[in-house]
Amino acid sequence: MGELPDSAWIFAGSVLAALIVLFSGWLQQKISRASTVSGYRQKWIQDIRKAFSEYMDELEKLSDMASANSNPGHSFGARSTILEDTRPIRKFRNYLRLYTNPGEHEHLEILEEAKSLEGYLTDTARNVLKLNEYERRRDELTRMFQNILKDEWDRVKMGELRWRVRRCWRRITNHSS
Repeated sequence: MGELPDSAWIFAGSVLAALIVLFSGWLQQKISRASTVSGYRQKWIQDIRKAFSEYMDELEKLSDMASANSNPGHSFGARSTILEDTRPIRKFRNYLRLYTNPGEHEHLEILEEAKSLEGYLTDTARNVLKLNEYERRRDELTRMFQNILKDEWDRVKMGELRWRVRRCWRRITNHSS
């Protein structure tokens, strides 16, 4: 067997160098994209946290108005000004709707619970309305929101691929138990 000519080694080295350059370019593009997405996700987390805080402020105001209802046998929602009174909370719930993902079950659940809690405050007669029930449901809504934020922070810290694998594994193990 004969040795390869020098030109074959030069050609092989050139091909290998080109592949290394292509791979490093591809890798750099992936890292850059992941960094950009991570930055946008962090901004989204800050924005939705602010929107949720404003929503909770309005929810507290609605609770105060429902508790101060002067007619104990009627719900706060029976007032002729109910649409005007609830406009701020609906505005902030709409902000939350725009910040959430309609394809994520947890995001839909938090919006449903928010609307249900608003309904509890507006549709329950004042003499039946229980502050501790409102607070329990409000705290549950907050817990749901915090779980979504924690999941998103994990996504930022772990990276998309590791986060998806972990999430898939959790769904498999939760369904089997």
